[in-house]
Amino acid sequence: MTTRTWILLAAGLGLAMILSACTTPNPQPPGLTPIPTLAPVEQVTLVPALQAPAGAATGPAASAGTGVADAAQGAPVYLEHCSPCHGRRGEGDIGPALRNSQYIQTAGDQGVYATIADGRPNTKMPAWLQANGGPLTQAQISNVVAYLHSFQGVPPLPKATPAPPEPTEAPPPAGAPTEEPARPSEAGGPGPAATMAGDAGRGKALFGDYCAACHGPEGIMGLPNPDSDDGTVPALNPIDPTIANPDPKVFAVNLDLFIEHGSVPAGTNPLLMMPPFGDQKLLTDQQIADLIAYIISLNK
Repeated sequence: MTTRTWILLAAGLGLAMILSACTTPNPQPPGLTPIPTLAPVEQVTLVPALQAPAGAATGPAASAGTGVADAAQGAPVYLEHCSPCHGRRGEGDIGPALRNSQYIQTAGDQGVYATIADGRPNTKMPAWLQANGGPLTQAQISNVVAYLHSFQGVPPLPKATPAPPEPTEAPPPAGAPTEEPARPSEAGGPGPAATMAGDAGRGKALFGDYCAACHGPEGIMGLPNPDSDDGTVPALNPIDPTIANPDPKVFAVNLDLFIEHGSVPAGTNPLLMMPPFGDQKLLTDQQIADLIAYIISLNK
């Protein structure tokens, strides 16, 4: 063979050896443990968190009305609407204590929700759900239920020194002239609703939608009204005795004047005022008549 032939033969053998090394796997050195096959891992996703409503808790929070309750959102609702009776820290006042409450701990979230939403008959606990004449939505009540759990299993509060009782006013002498009925600041006579038949059941739901936010559930308490002479929105249950009247027709007229024309409370610059529901056509005559019937029913 010529020198050129030997060179080509050697090159071919070298190429064959390289290709053989690339196509044949290297043998595993003895004594090594084979790599196990890993099970498929569940993919982590943020979709549930992104789809959750703003401010909603994503953990196993209490759910008693609608959706997932949020205790943080329940705190301001409790302080505004519940603390006047149950105390700012659940210590109790007019209403029973909710701090370390056996009822809260044993009734279950659904039971506590029902008590707040529907009230408790023959007690001072009114119904707070809008459909029952209160100012709160289902979600707000659920949030309050969740917030009440923060009052459980906590140290007792120190007892405050009771304040001396306030002096009571003497009743007017017999034969004293009857006080003139309260009238709104805006002038005007009664509207058609004053003589219409109202439905207290329909008025109850309307009261929850339009009135309870300021006058409280079932009209039992008024919202604070800074810079007004009274300091609060008037309660409607019981109502000002000069507005109430044994004659339902007179009672209806006294109420209608306020609902029709509205009123600005006396004071330097009251934060809240009574809107003119009739004059501005915010409510129909029938709706006003239904509200009148419900308010009268609260004061029987």
